[in-house]
Amino acid sequence: MSKYSDQFKLTAVQAYLEDGKGFRTVAQRFAVDFSLLRRWVCAFQKHGQFSLRKPGQRYSATYKRSVLEYMHKHQLSSRQTAAHFGLGQSSQIGIWARQHYSGSLALPIPKRKKPTAMSKKPYPIKPTTSDDTDKSRDQLLAELEWLRMENAYLKKLEELKAQERSRPKKP
Repeated sequence: MSKYSDQFKLTAVQAYLEDGKGFRTVAQRFAVDFSLLRRWVCAFQKHGQFSLRKPGQRYSATYKRSVLEYMHKHQLSSRQTAAHFGLGQSSQIGIWARQHYSGSLALPIPKRKKPTAMSKKPYPIKPTTSDDTDKSRDQLLAELEWLRMENAYLKKLEELKAQERSRPKKP
């Protein structure tokens, strides 16, 4: 979801076009960056009201190359090129250019994978007082882990108490 709604963008663009004041004045009135307003106005003038919507789509390598070729052929800035092609951000063209010159633009776009959930290790089972001969091996190992954890906790507590005693007291 974008930070600004489509209606807000349209209102800001119409205010700029109707008032005839500068980008900075209108941008201050709407509390947005003037370069952002300039981008909205340029996109609106090229493609109309629907250009203010962010499509959120992926582009193929051939499309990216054609955008870069058009920009170089017509000697346009990245902002002008983005407005011409109806792209959301002009900075995306700069990213495409870097990818093109580094040779990574030809690579297919990797699909996003859902992060795998890490398996949570269950807490050790607190020992019970029942007879150990009735318990399974897993239950005995869990109980052993619990007792070792308790033992380590108590050792750490004794260590902290010893440090506290050895520290000189301030008057």
